[in-house]
Parts: sequence; structure tokens; C-alpha cells
Amino acid sequence: MWKGILNKFGRFIVNLLLIAATFSYAMFQGGFVSWFLFYTLIPFLLYSILLSFVPLHIEEVSREIQPAKLARGDKASVMIRFKNKTGFPLAFLTVGEIGLNDEIVGKSTNLFFVGFKRNFSWTYEIPELERGVIEFSALQFTFTDFFGWTVRHKFIPLQQTVIVYPKITKIKYGKVERQFDQGGMLAPFHFVKDTSLVTSVRDYQAGDRFSWIHWKSFAKDETLRTKDFEVRQSQEVLLVLDATVNRHFEDAVDLAASVLQTIVENNGDVSFYIAGEEQAFYPQIKRGQLEKVMQQLSMVQAQDSKNIELLLMKEGKTLDSSILLFTGELSDSLRSFFKNHGNKTKGIICFVLSSEQEIRERMKENYYNVKVVPITKAMFPDVFTEVLRP
Repeated sequence: MWKGILNKFGRFIVNLLLIAATFSYAMFQGGFVSWFLFYTLIPFLLYSILLSFVPLHIEEVSREIQPAKLARGDKASVMIRFKNKTGFPLAFLTVGEIGLNDEIVGKSTNLFFVGFKRNFSWTYEIPELERGVIEFSALQFTFTDFFGWTVRHKFIPLQQTVIVYPKITKIKYGKVERQFDQGGMLAPFHFVKDTSLVTSVRDYQAGDRFSWIHWKSFAKDETLRTKDFEVRQSQEVLLVLDATVNRHFEDAVDLAASVLQTIVENNGDVSFYIAGEEQAFYPQIKRGQLEKVMQQLSMVQAQDSKNIELLLMKEGKTLDSSILLFTGELSDSLRSFFKNHGNKTKGIICFVLSSEQEIRERMKENYYNVKVVPITKAMFPDVFTEVLRP
């Protein structure tokens, strides 16, 4: 605060000294040139002095971000609008975001020549967004005269939080069956109910399809009920995201989010577990819960510190389940889990995010009741129909 006051007072003194200096020079030097210099500078110096004291009014400030939902790798377009209601002609106005990282701040500053203009707007872009949360806090308005002798700042709070979600890939959906190379076990990863056989009627729940409503019972007592169908060869699948390794973690998050959304949109029975420093478990995910899980996936970070074998065994979440596991590296801890506990599950498919070169060079690893599948980003759309083809 005191620094700002001293800075403002110092600039005011400089303006007065410039007036005194040019006037003294004209008085002692005399002649056309010295007086011409004095009268030329006087308007600018007086303007600078007046700018030091005039009330500044910036109102109706808004920020609009497009598109409304952002994913990793997207480009965001940010439009700033505001009105200048200062009753004094302003020379130069610089507007910029504050509170963001340096890379974004460098792109979010603009210079205006104001005069008597009232309405202003400008758009800047943030390319190649990273997954996570962007927090906008305030806008800084900087007013200057023609030569920068007087500088004034005005801060307007404009808090806004934007979530950058994982990048979702549209996946071709299909029933997944996988014959493991060892152990002679068939793991049926079926997610979809057989809607041809109605077994009973139950109360309506959020997320149930409109076509599943039992209209005959509704006609009797006007209470919404849903048909219950026979589930043929279906079982709940547990999706596990390995957040104990940093390698290829962003791609692992993208694939896990894409698979989860595909299963939920097809009304499959699925749970989700994040194994890492900050653990999270979401059982029996329905459409209404999907947004909450995606928000968690937008903020999760990996740390090379946890033992994933201990996390997977914690509270027995992974026992007696069919598991789809997404990781960026086949760690020693993960190999230990496959060897010691793979036979206690109904089958594990482990997707290891890899480059094309790594897939060609990777040695084939086999574990009882476990299938290790190296996968690249290009293979995401066909993860059900091609990658897991028996």
C-alpha cells in the first residue's frame, strides 16, 4: 500500500519538476525554441497531473469462455467485456488477467487507446489446455498518459473456475470376451443387460432409461416404475486407474475416462477406483454420477511413491471382480500383484500405455488369469472391438 502511495506521489512530483524545469529553461534561455518547448510540453504535463487525481470508473466487467466444456488439448477462447464510465478522456489503457500462470498471462493482455470510447471487448486464446483446474481471479486495468509519466492501476475481482476434463475418445462399443493365454480361463467382460426378458418391476431410479418405464403400472397408480431385466452372462467390472506412476499418466487418464463413459452410456455395471496418493472409489456408477467421477479425473495427479499392490488389496475392493486396469508402466509392484493375487479375481486386463516403438520392443508378459495389453493413443477407438478381440 505504502509503496503504491509513494510511487504515485513521486510521479506527481516529477511532473511538477518537469513544469518548473521547462519554465525555468524558457525564462533564462529565452528565444523561440525554449518557449516552444515549454508550451508544447505543458498540455501533456497538465494532462498527466489531472490523470493522477481523476476518479476512474470501469463497470459491467464480464468474462466469457468458450466452449463451455473443455478437455485436455482443447483451445479455449476467452472474451473480456467492460464499460468505461470515466468522465475524463483517457489515453492508454492496458487490461490483463492476474492470478494465472505466466504462460497464460502473456497471452491475456491487451492495449486500448480509449479517448471517449465507452464499450470495449477483446478475445484471447489459450491453446493446448492441460487437464486440471484454471482459476481466474481478477483483471488489472492500467491507465497511463502519453509518455508514461503517470501510471494508475485498478483491480477488479472477477473470479471464475474452469475445469479441463480428460480428453474423451469415442469408442466403438462391443461386448468384450478375452481368452487368457495361461490358465485356460474365459473371462466374459459383458456390461449390457439383456432387455428382451423382463423379470420384475422396481421403483424408478435416476439414470434409468425412458424406454424401461413400466407404463401399465404407471397407469394404475401414477407411480413411476422400471422394468428389471434378466442379466445374461453379465457381471460388474471394476475400472482401476494406476496413479502411482507418472509415465504416460495423462494418456492413461484419457483412456480410463473414455472407457468409463462408454460403459456408463451403454448402461453397463461398472465401478471405478483411483489407486494413488489420493484414493477414490465410486461403486455402481450411473449416468447421474458420471460428472462427479469426471471432475475427480480432471484433478487427479500421479506420484511415484505408493505401492499399488497394497492399494489394490486395500479393503478387498479388487477381489472377486473383473478388472480393467489402466497404467503407464508395468511396475514391479503391479507385477507382484498379478503373481500373488491375479487368481483371486475373475480376470484382469491391464492396459499399458506405450509408444509404437515400445510395443514392438516390449517382451510379452503372461500371468495366470491376467492379460497385459500394450496400447497406443491411436488404438483407443477400437479398444473393445479390435484390441481385445479374442
